Amino acid sequence: MSAANCPETPRQKMISMMYIVLTAMLALNVSTDVLNGFTLVQDSLNKTLYSSELKNNALYNQFSDLKSRNPEKVGEWLDKAYDVRKQTQELYNEIEQLKKDMVAAADGDTINYPNIENKDNVDVGAQIALDSTKPVKEQRGVILKDRLNTYAANMAALVQKDSAKVAAIKENFNTEDKIVNGDKQSWETARFSSMPVSACVTLLTKIQSDLRYTESEVVGYLKNQVDASDFRVNKITAEVIPVSSYVTRGGNYQARIILAAVDSTQRPKITLNGEVLESSNYEVNCSKVGTFDIAGTIELPRADGSIEPYHFSSSYIVGEPTAVISADMMNVFYAGIENPISVSVPGVAAQNIQVNISNADIKRTAKGWSVKPRKVGVECNITVAAKMSDGKVQGIGKKSFRVKALPDPVAYISYQADGREQKYKGQGKPIAKGNLVSAPGIRAELPDADLDVKYRVVGYDLTSFDSMGNSMKQTSNSAAFTSAQKQTIQRMTKGKTFFISRIRAIGPDGIERVLPAIDVTVN
Repeated sequence: MSAANCPETPRQKMISMMYIVLTAMLALNVSTDVLNGFTLVQDSLNKTLYSSELKNNALYNQFSDLKSRNPEKVGEWLDKAYDVRKQTQELYNEIEQLKKDMVAAADGDTINYPNIENKDNVDVGAQIALDSTKPVKEQRGVILKDRLNTYAANMAALVQKDSAKVAAIKENFNTEDKIVNGDKQSWETARFSSMPVSACVTLLTKIQSDLRYTESEVVGYLKNQVDASDFRVNKITAEVIPVSSYVTRGGNYQARIILAAVDSTQRPKITLNGEVLESSNYEVNCSKVGTFDIAGTIELPRADGSIEPYHFSSSYIVGEPTAVISADMMNVFYAGIENPISVSVPGVAAQNIQVNISNADIKRTAKGWSVKPRKVGVECNITVAAKMSDGKVQGIGKKSFRVKALPDPVAYISYQADGREQKYKGQGKPIAKGNLVSAPGIRAELPDADLDVKYRVVGYDLTSFDSMGNSMKQTSNSAAFTSAQKQTIQRMTKGKTFFISRIRAIGPDGIERVLPAIDVTVN
């Protein structure tokens, strides 16, 4: 059944036709092979039911997702959908129980529902649904008819604006009496009196299938009603959308003036500062510095021919060309290393900024720019240009930086104590012999913590004195203590002094430096 006119699907048409043919053949007392035909119809109906349930579950999930995004707007409609599901399920379960009771009456205690053993039993349908021992209003077939009429009326009321859906619901749940051979026959009698139990069960399954299908159609209709009565927008406003609200002198200010919602079949009339624009694109040359206002009206024709005006206003700033250039570490460059800098131009994207420099190599990085000066004592001159919104490249500014050599680091003995690295720099303070022996060697660092520069010690001399006062020099060609040096330290007694001298270290600039000595007193 489509949303437009609700025709039956080919599968439904096939099932309905099979049911009519089999019922007609039963009236002619055809063999039990016909009864097996009802089993085939039953199987097909079960597959249709399964598909309908999957579709309905997906529909409810979509509905619930809409509510999570807009609870206030969707909540009322989702509550109606859940009520449809409740009514459908209750009636579905009632019919299911009726089917089971019929099969139990036909097969006894050893029923194998839905596989019916005594499918040709023509008595149990009337026995269960048309129990003559009860008043007519209390017979289950009559109760089912009343319930179907109530359900159909409730569902039709929910889709009353869609006449095709209302007609389809009435047709699917038509319980009117019929004239058979000149006699009036009720709906429940025609379906349960003298009918084989297999036919009764198949009929009830078809009603269940109609319930699921109707549920799908009604819930889908309710879901579509969430915004059926809305305007496609809840507010219409005039907007000025500039490419940039900050423009440098000599550049162009560009903006797009539009309605937040527009009718593509009609172009509104735009008046800006008293002048009618030919299009929604506005551009003006900016030759003066300052703040400039723009204001106007957008006139939109209504369907009835009247004109609705929408007023707008905005402003933009025109400033002198400037560039912001700063060194990330300090106000000088150090030769031989990468010096990170930041360069920005207000109102210009980073990719449209061009930077040139003298006495240095410069390159872009993930965070900005990196400068590596070549000569100490020669300034680095940075010039900045920017590609403006009109495509022209404009000079923005320049700045000079002094270039200095990297300062010499300070050497120390590195060892571990209290769970962290300790730095022993001598200066008359004693150090435990155990810490000396376990120390990995000599390190070097800049005393200025603002510079993140690493140095590598490549060698040093250890000078000690024997009991006669004679000096002994032992050389290491790395940062670590040699085995001989550690043995010398092991032999020293408390209060003994030795010197770490001619400490050689290389920085990122590749220059080897000789650092001041460390005088070590053994504790």
